[in-house]
Amino acid sequence: MTQTAPPRTFADLEPAGLEMAVTCQKCGHWAVIDDKAPKLRNQRIAGRRYRCAQCGAIGLPSLGTRRLAKRLAER
Repeated sequence: MTQTAPPRTFADLEPAGLEMAVTCQKCGHWAVIDDKAPKLRNQRIAGRRYRCAQCGAIGLPSLGTRRLAKRLAER
């Protein structure tokens, strides 16, 4: 049984079928990170800080499957 390595950079998310969403602790704003953006492609996922675009509070990242995020976006 072989295990795949966990994604280390944003470029590793798409081949793994994952995407990252960030939820604001303060206002509840929710956003999906665009892992295809050239600025982020080679950036490491671990150790990053996320800030809410609306209120500036700390954002909590979570990994999920791409189809889950599409269903949530349709709501």
